[in-house]
Amino acid sequence: MQSYSVLTALHDSVFRFSVHLEPVSKFPESPILQNVAWEKIAVHRDAQGMLRAQKKALRFIFDPPTGNFRVSGQSGEIISGSIVIEQGSKASLQIGIQVTDIIYGFGAATGFPNRNNQQFELMNLDTLFYSVKGASYSTFPFFIIRRQRDFIGIFAHILLPMKVSIYGSESNPGGPSIQMELAANERSVPIDVMLFSGTLPEILNKYSDITGKAFLPPVWSLGYHQSRWSYKTADRVLELAKRFREEEIPCDAIHLDIHYMNDYDVFTWHPDRFPDPEELHRKLAEMGMRTVAIVDPGVHVKDGYTVYEDGKSGRYFCVKANGDPYLGKVWPGKTAFVDFTNENARKWWSQCHEPLFRAGVSGIWNDMNDPVLRVGKKIDVLSQDIRHSTGSHAENRNIYANLEADASCGAFKKFRPDERSFVLTRSAFCGIQKHAAVWTGDNYSSWEQLRDNLNMVINLGLSGVPFSGADVGGFGGRRGLTGMVKLFKNKELFARWMELGSLMPFFRAHTVLYSPDQEPWSFGPEVLESSKKHIRRRYRLLPYIYGLMWQSVKTLAPIVRPVFYEFPEIPESPADQFFLGPCLMAAPILSPGVTSRTVYLPPGDWYEYETGKKHSGPAKLEFNIRPGSYPLFVRAGSILPVCRALQNAQASMESELILEIYPDTTIKGFVHLDDGTSLKALQGDYYEQEIDGKRDRSGNITLTMNVLKKKFAPKYKTIKLRLPVQYRYMMLRGKKVDGTAVDLSREDRKFTMQSFEIPLTVPKVEFTYRTAWP
Repeated sequence: MQSYSVLTALHDSVFRFSVHLEPVSKFPESPILQNVAWEKIAVHRDAQGMLRAQKKALRFIFDPPTGNFRVSGQSGEIISGSIVIEQGSKASLQIGIQVTDIIYGFGAATGFPNRNNQQFELMNLDTLFYSVKGASYSTFPFFIIRRQRDFIGIFAHILLPMKVSIYGSESNPGGPSIQMELAANERSVPIDVMLFSGTLPEILNKYSDITGKAFLPPVWSLGYHQSRWSYKTADRVLELAKRFREEEIPCDAIHLDIHYMNDYDVFTWHPDRFPDPEELHRKLAEMGMRTVAIVDPGVHVKDGYTVYEDGKSGRYFCVKANGDPYLGKVWPGKTAFVDFTNENARKWWSQCHEPLFRAGVSGIWNDMNDPVLRVGKKIDVLSQDIRHSTGSHAENRNIYANLEADASCGAFKKFRPDERSFVLTRSAFCGIQKHAAVWTGDNYSSWEQLRDNLNMVINLGLSGVPFSGADVGGFGGRRGLTGMVKLFKNKELFARWMELGSLMPFFRAHTVLYSPDQEPWSFGPEVLESSKKHIRRRYRLLPYIYGLMWQSVKTLAPIVRPVFYEFPEIPESPADQFFLGPCLMAAPILSPGVTSRTVYLPPGDWYEYETGKKHSGPAKLEFNIRPGSYPLFVRAGSILPVCRALQNAQASMESELILEIYPDTTIKGFVHLDDGTSLKALQGDYYEQEIDGKRDRSGNITLTMNVLKKKFAPKYKTIKLRLPVQYRYMMLRGKKVDGTAVDLSREDRKFTMQSFEIPLTVPKVEFTYRTAWP
């Protein structure tokens, strides 16, 4: 029988309990936690030997002989389960659930809409084009239990890899439950659990207090990115940039894969393929284009290579038990791996980025950072003789990518101190939102992976990662190592993926080395026009998307959301529909040959984005589907901030501001504007406005514009308001103002709205719109 030690505490209604094998006085620490004040709750042993803690209505009880625990509140039991920790053996955490519970979160652990009745492993791993069953590139031991209208958030603050099994049936020997079995480790680790309650927005906001607020990205990173493994020469990169401008397709960044390096040595430029990287970036800047350069954590073991020599002399690499550097094999051949648990190694790695920033690179793309120890090989990574400054590889593998991302951000602070960072990472753990955007790894071109794209991004958002996306069009050709070759193009799949990708937080097309071209014009004129349409739509929506990102920075609200996030009262939320923020609901096409599509409309009125046609919910409606279009709706009562679609995100955001108003009894809108690149917004230099409106029984609308912050002045001095054509007049400061009919066909839409122009800086004014003038 084990003799456990238990600690309990509260932080702003978040309950934490930590079970240890030895007596302790402190909660376990880790680099991913914020420094928050926990109010300890005393634990006492009762006459039956139970360990109990209580704070007002919150009660915790733990039975040491069995490991059973229960947490209850004012309305009864919240969760219960069992904990087992054995010295030198595996530990486990089991949490009971109800048959009707639905489990979400766990990051991108699987491609299914929810986690019920699934088994997977929480360990960062190269899945080899998703051929390793139950594996994923990132690890998030944070999940949401949806219990009818209620939600429970649970964060298992455990760094060790875990095998997770979720059983929803009473027939399971342990009943309906979530079972988490920890990987073996050389020392026992505590089971540290944090319990969140409230609405979904409240849970995620509290979770951000514990693991960190999301970073504010530069606005250009929200634009379209074009990538492949690899655009091998500077001339090819310039040719690509020119083609985007000639085709008038907005684009912000071209990604540089490993062939820009010399001999695959990180932080170098190939002398023949990229002979003058500074000149390359100067020419790209003239076209309003940027680059994002790949950086791998594996360093080529090569005499005379400065990065390797400095890392070796500084003892910045992971080592074996005998103290010698651990050597793997990645792109350059024999490879040493930076030990990011070493703070001095992180500072050194930040400094190593100097050649990239000097050349003009704008973003850093952290790849192979699970880390991959043997490229293309399926090996037991936990059995490798590899150690870190803070302990075993098992204890540090899952946070390796987070620590690398922290070092990458340090490079921005050093070489671009006045600019926001943009780091893109393949692997991640809880807390990554502080440092980087996440993409879902090496997917492949299939309709299944297109559907997985949506499900993974939704569940990453519910796991505290608002800025994520997948490789549009699919990276590889198929599952497994043969996926490195892609022989055929699928025009319909690429077109539908561009539609979905244009609404994802991170929007990048990417493909493997041995594959046909995968740019918007590579699939013929029809796909080109469809891609243009949806990329331009993305850029028109940037003021709205950027406002969502700002709100995510403050509260960790997901940008892409399941329907039940907005309508928790709906018992069966459609998994193939999603919200982009609170205002837009999309029903993407996720299968081939679709000619009609059923859409569930939640309660309220809904306007078709492309036609302006109004529908009322709750209802299930059938829509005809044609190439290049899918059902997209604006929620009645929304104010949608949009702009012109120009060559890049910065130019688009600076062009103009249009507020599209979709009438309902109550109307709400939000606008956030800042310079898009500097850190000044985080210091309070921004423009922010809330708009509240009402529609009376006669259809007249009154809007009140509330300027909350005015420390940033955009280039334009007026904004335009768009309403349905029935609103032909406006009262501004007691004067009648006529509207102007605007044909939206130039925006790939099929209706007309009425446009009015008003001053941007009016602090609080009421506007009245009438269907006819009295």
